[in-house]
Amino acid sequence: MSPGSASVGVDRQADIESGTYLLHGYGTNRLEEIQVTQYDLRVAGGVENHWDRDSFTSSAAYYFDRQHGSPVASSGELSVISKTELSRPVYVWGRKVKPVNPTKVTLNAEDPEDREKLKGFVQSCFKRAIPNERYTFQFLNEIVRDEPAFAGDEFAAHPKHDIKIQVTAGGRVLVHVESGFSIRSTSTLDELYSSGDNPYGKRVAHDPERYYNQGQGYLRGWSEYHYTDHISGAGSSIAEMHEGSVDEEWRQRLIEEDPKLLDVKYGDNVRRQAPHFLRLSPRTEQVKDLEIGFYKRFDRRSAMMPGERYELSTEFLGELSRLPVLEMDFEPGPRNAPYQFLQMRDVDRLVFGSERPARSPGKGLRNHGVYGSPSRYRVGVLIPEQWEESFGELTGLVARGLKEIGAPAGVTGYNYVLGDVSNYTPVVHDVHDETDAVIAIVPDKGASEEFGIDDPHKELKRTLLRKGVPTQMMQRSTVDELVGQRASIGNDKMLNVLSAVVAKAGGTPWQIDSLPGETDAFMGLDVTYDSSSGQHSGASASVVFSDGTTFAAESTTQQGGEKFAPRHVEQFVRDLVFDFAAEQGYEIDRLCIMRDGKISEDIDAVRDGLTEVDAEVDIVGVRKTGQPRIAYFDGTRFRIAEKGVGFVDDARSQAIVHAFGKPEIRDDNPVGTPRTFRLTKDSGPTDIVTLTRQAYWLSEIHYGSPVRSPRLPVPIKYADMAAEYVRKEFVSPGTVIKGPAYL
Repeated sequence: MSPGSASVGVDRQADIESGTYLLHGYGTNRLEEIQVTQYDLRVAGGVENHWDRDSFTSSAAYYFDRQHGSPVASSGELSVISKTELSRPVYVWGRKVKPVNPTKVTLNAEDPEDREKLKGFVQSCFKRAIPNERYTFQFLNEIVRDEPAFAGDEFAAHPKHDIKIQVTAGGRVLVHVESGFSIRSTSTLDELYSSGDNPYGKRVAHDPERYYNQGQGYLRGWSEYHYTDHISGAGSSIAEMHEGSVDEEWRQRLIEEDPKLLDVKYGDNVRRQAPHFLRLSPRTEQVKDLEIGFYKRFDRRSAMMPGERYELSTEFLGELSRLPVLEMDFEPGPRNAPYQFLQMRDVDRLVFGSERPARSPGKGLRNHGVYGSPSRYRVGVLIPEQWEESFGELTGLVARGLKEIGAPAGVTGYNYVLGDVSNYTPVVHDVHDETDAVIAIVPDKGASEEFGIDDPHKELKRTLLRKGVPTQMMQRSTVDELVGQRASIGNDKMLNVLSAVVAKAGGTPWQIDSLPGETDAFMGLDVTYDSSSGQHSGASASVVFSDGTTFAAESTTQQGGEKFAPRHVEQFVRDLVFDFAAEQGYEIDRLCIMRDGKISEDIDAVRDGLTEVDAEVDIVGVRKTGQPRIAYFDGTRFRIAEKGVGFVDDARSQAIVHAFGKPEIRDDNPVGTPRTFRLTKDSGPTDIVTLTRQAYWLSEIHYGSPVRSPRLPVPIKYADMAAEYVRKEFVSPGTVIKGPAYL
């Protein structure tokens, strides 16, 4: 039986009726009221002003838990809870922390703040139920089974589980097990290389089983030193430096063997290390380069279908012991309670040419054409001069395709020369002044470096957008495919391009007809993190009107963290919602703000920015990851569910939405089980069911993807893309981008 078609055991089939389910397990008993002891934290020297107090408290709870051998959880800033007495201090971030002022409290699951405390306490208990002899873990987001599921010569794939726990208003504990695979190196470098080999350039990491300090670097070859040699630049031998930081048995063994060392570049410094304490770093690009057969198997197995996901979570939950203190066991589910099933595609709300409805954007464009074509517009097609002979036909294909979807345009081809970045900046002056959008053909990602030229993508996009001309970038491989097939609107990739061009030129590919509720406009808020700089580099907002079509975006840059500054929220609301709406002749009486991620940390800042808004306001959070997936059970096995279904928990004002699934993807799709998103209402007049319906239909309005819906409501999607525009320097911070230039 293939992993994708894993069926439920015979003993379980009788318990599960056919239908659509949330794939999460549940605790066998309820936590309606739990008595605990709450402690304040006395920190020697106090907490630094720049420290995150919630993070400090979480760290303290972790160390108290380890010190006392009993579950401990956070209970707000500088406060923890436990069922047992906490008497010994711990050291947190270099400070001595004592538990003081013990107070007996009763936690009630009906109270939202108490539910968060209960969730933390369950998580602390949960860690003790995981069999240590079988799994390696520190936190619940990465529990790795020590026994591999499959292996190659140099790497092995180990089952990995990420646990998310929820406590319902009725005290039910829900457990979502997100399963996958973690790659580990099978050997230390002494088993892979001898002094006659050349391992230069390999990325390596410290072996956590032998070396207590984490570290990663790149090999620079063999050193002239051995393990016990005195190294003048270091002041001692590596053997002496390792005392107390590596497994002592291994250190003594290597002192006797005295092996030759490797030179390893850590950041900007080159240091020496014994190969016995190093493993190949399991980064996917290195795995792919060193062991392509294993990588292909890993890539194929990682895309799990619903059946295999269910089986893996069932296996893991079955291995748990009873939760200590709470005396709770877990059942694998599936179990939908306390959520109520919600079907949202019961009405065709998308309209196209001549106000004709359709079930999906792709079908609507092909059968009825665009809702509204731009009036008398021009499209430029930029083709590298070197590729004109091969791709010149694209200009005609674009003109024909636009006509087929009811948005005919004047399409003109232009050439530019691949080479230095200075070649790309003047291109904007060659494009006709009345050009409304440009399709630009660029090399595939990474190909420019191979040919010794500058990648034109960023410079073309930046210079054209500065002139007010939005661009649609197409990689060479995509164009090669479209031209080779003489693609029409029947080709998915061509339809995606044509839809985006129409929208960027000012047209309306399709609209939402009669969106549920009374909301006039939706604003998405997002903070983008740049991993290369370590900065939260773009805070952005986008506004979408209730028909889903007229919108703009704006960004700031260099945030101090994930929280919005009140002045930025106020600026976004003023610039995007009211000024832009006034330009469109659009009156806003009710506004819905969709915050990407958890909104509890930012709600005060958001409210401060809305004090002058004369409109009713809903505030909701949209969590993109970490939610249980949804699947359909046909009586024998779990399959991909229909898109446009969801589950609503009215007591907690939240919903889980399945916005991407059938009919767009099949059971044998290569990307596995679609992800869901969680919608949580913080405040406002609109009920959670209506907000859920609105969020789903707003996911169906992404003009750059008519063939496959992008599963997220466009206010969130577009805010994220606008922040990327600032981070990549396509536009300046504070610029209002009118229309979907960022698609």
